[in-house]
Amino acid sequence: MISRDVKRRKTESSTYPLFLLNLPLELIRCMQLSREDLVNISTLDSAHRAKFYPLVYERLKLTWRDFKSFSESFKSKDLVRAIRIFSDLQDRKSTTYGEWNISLKGILEESPNLKELVIEVMSSARCLKYQDNFDTNLSDKIEKLKLISHSGAPNDESLFELTQLQRFHNIKQLTLNGFLLAKDQYFYPKFKSDFSDLKERSRDGRLVFLNDLTLINCKWDHPYSLSDVFSPVYPSPNPLLKLESNEFTSPERLSLFYSKNSSSFVAAERFRSFIDNDANELFLFETRFYNNLKHLSIVVLSEDYNENKYNYYYPWLNWLNLKKIFQTQNEETREIENKSILTNLESLTLVGWRMATLSELRNVFGIGKELKYNMKHLALYLVRPVPHFQEVSEKDKLELRKVEEYLQMIFNNGQNKHTCTFEVGYVEDCFADERYVKEYTKNNE
Repeated sequence: MISRDVKRRKTESSTYPLFLLNLPLELIRCMQLSREDLVNISTLDSAHRAKFYPLVYERLKLTWRDFKSFSESFKSKDLVRAIRIFSDLQDRKSTTYGEWNISLKGILEESPNLKELVIEVMSSARCLKYQDNFDTNLSDKIEKLKLISHSGAPNDESLFELTQLQRFHNIKQLTLNGFLLAKDQYFYPKFKSDFSDLKERSRDGRLVFLNDLTLINCKWDHPYSLSDVFSPVYPSPNPLLKLESNEFTSPERLSLFYSKNSSSFVAAERFRSFIDNDANELFLFETRFYNNLKHLSIVVLSEDYNENKYNYYYPWLNWLNLKKIFQTQNEETREIENKSILTNLESLTLVGWRMATLSELRNVFGIGKELKYNMKHLALYLVRPVPHFQEVSEKDKLELRKVEEYLQMIFNNGQNKHTCTFEVGYVEDCFADERYVKEYTKNNE
């Protein structure tokens, strides 16, 4: 019996490594193995080393002080796909010096497969605009960029303008954490006198390939909107010249996250006009920005609620109005179609919203018979008007069931191109399982 158990354990231990060898790299990356895990697996044998050794050096962390040693000593630059430049908060002087005086040019030149950058800054991201003058071809390799501000100063010191990324033409996924968003009113693309660089320079100050935009504790002030900031219009050097046809930014995914320090913004006029299209007088002039939007998340998680306080800065669901109709041209049929942000969405996530009555659901999500939904999944996490420490009662659970039934009646009544699934709960569920901790954190772990 003992020998049989030993034989079984040996068989299982030899099968497990073979399983890892047979997994595609894309799936292994999704497993989010730690660096220690990858090192341990790569030491099993030569086959595992050949497969997992490149993953060990795929993602690097550097301070600005590390740039020189990286350039001179690191021998596996061709393996690097992602770099995080983190702020040394214990040495603010050298960190600030690095932001403004150390160029990204060397890293971009020497890392041919670099696709992703995370850059932490002590205040604004102005240094990216004024400090670097590398060739655009170097930065075109970056497809995923995350900027994190550690500013403890007023928000106007933590400024983000799209022109700070004017050389990064090919970004598809952008995440901003802790910035005041604004439009650069004084920028315009600079062309050669013969316009020989027209095609390239017309993309300066734009992210025409941006598909996924995430804003964490970010605000914007009057008179700006997200369309102004991320899909700006610049003067043309000659109205007769034909610029890029895809000159507007139209992301498919837009996510907004607010925690305690920034949750007051959800009561501001700028936020209200964003979630209420009828309240935005310029909405119909901004629809190119929302034309391809399919996934929208608005998450408000104030830690005050976790301290058993009913914080004012949770938005009311009846503020939400994404139903205003605008017209667009179908790319395949070339016909003019009527749609709204709501009817174009495939998924909608709303966390930290207050609701007074069930009838609000019809007011917020109901549409006319001439339109159809495209919704596949809707998540709604509500704020209970009671202290957090009180246990969820049977009455509360019954209310959630009623909410889900009401949503079923609205979206799955034959007016939807799909069968919509629902995720309904209370906001404390999101605190309990910490599902959004990774999105909010500024830690450089």
